[in-house]
Amino acid sequence: MRGLSGGPALSIGLLRPGTTRTRTASSRTDARRREEEATRDRTVRRTVALWLVATLATLGAVTTLSAMLLGHYLVARADEEIQKFAANPLPADMARFDLLDGCLILVVDTEGRVLERYAGSGDMPDFPSLTPDRLKTYARHEHPVALGGAYRAQVIRESRSGKGHQGSYVIHARSMSDTTSAVHRLVQAEAAVSLPLVGLVLVGARRVGRRAARERADSERRLREFLAAAGHELRNPLTTISGYTELARTDGESYEPMRQEALGRVAAEVRRMDSLIDELVLLSRLDLGQPLRLDCVDLAQICRDAVEAERHVHPDHRVRLLVAPGEHTVTGDPLRLHQVVANLLTNARVHTPEGTTTTLGLGTEDDHRVLEVTDDGPGVPDALRSVIFDRFVRGEDTGAPGSGLGLSIVASIATSHGGSVTLEPSDRGAWFRVKLPAPS
Repeated sequence: MRGLSGGPALSIGLLRPGTTRTRTASSRTDARRREEEATRDRTVRRTVALWLVATLATLGAVTTLSAMLLGHYLVARADEEIQKFAANPLPADMARFDLLDGCLILVVDTEGRVLERYAGSGDMPDFPSLTPDRLKTYARHEHPVALGGAYRAQVIRESRSGKGHQGSYVIHARSMSDTTSAVHRLVQAEAAVSLPLVGLVLVGARRVGRRAARERADSERRLREFLAAAGHELRNPLTTISGYTELARTDGESYEPMRQEALGRVAAEVRRMDSLIDELVLLSRLDLGQPLRLDCVDLAQICRDAVEAERHVHPDHRVRLLVAPGEHTVTGDPLRLHQVVANLLTNARVHTPEGTTTTLGLGTEDDHRVLEVTDDGPGVPDALRSVIFDRFVRGEDTGAPGSGLGLSIVASIATSHGGSVTLEPSDRGAWFRVKLPAPS
């Protein structure tokens, strides 16, 4: 049966067995965790608010711009119509002259009194009264102007009034009611279209908030499980150390061999705790994304060194090395990459019976360097395949030593190098593949 191995660990931290957490330190940690959670909540709320504000601002800007463009276009069309009719004197018989809907022609005297009125429709809005001074001012303009907000008009002097018309000014006007209504309808239509978009933003914001809450709850759950597993793993050697320490305190020369054995067991458990703490510190540093030492690393040489060390320390375990022709360099941390290979070889050794052959292969595939470790042992149980790279995961009936962190360290190191590690389907034994990006 295949589980996880502890693997060789490098000493990378200053923590040692015997270091305890005080109640004050725990309280500070809890306070810092609560503060981090509150910061994440505020970040999520700010993000949602920014999304909503950005959406509303964008929709408002689009609506305003489109309304302005439509209004400008309709005003230009109205001015063209006014100037077209104002360019010629009025016909003598206006009764036979068909005006367009919304058009208005007024003949006024110098005091602004209306002498003649011709309208294109009967529901025209009231035309504003004009004083003599305003008439003179408007008559000097050669293009239509806004009058009272409801009309665009151009004022023409008496010489352009035409035969049969006794007024001093002719006013060619165009009602802007249709233009205003068109702009209002456009704004209403865009507002109706915008409401579903705002609704989608709100729904998306709620989903983001819920996903953040789920991720936070999942993170807390994993943290609790991790702390419980780490505490369990550390408690076992501490219990053993405590028992053998009491045994070593036994007086009498006849108990000297027993005391020496007890001290030896204490030293072994201390080394086990030291290795476990080093592995935990390494995983924490990898999780925090702390920078690695990056060099040009020859994976072929690392594989040769790891296989040679495995054969020297465990000569009864058969290990084969297959290196494909070509270049096998990557950019990474040589110590960590060596740990990947060593952990996979150790995992294969401690979880397979005697007589099993482990094969380490190295090649290139799709711009990636590929490390493969296979064996002809019993393989990985189906119940462990989905969680094989989780921390503190071991088979329940395995008697193999180790902390259950070996493969999780492999996965973390591979991820920190931009690569991945997978457990591939296999008819016999286990088949691990590590892919690392090749230098460009």
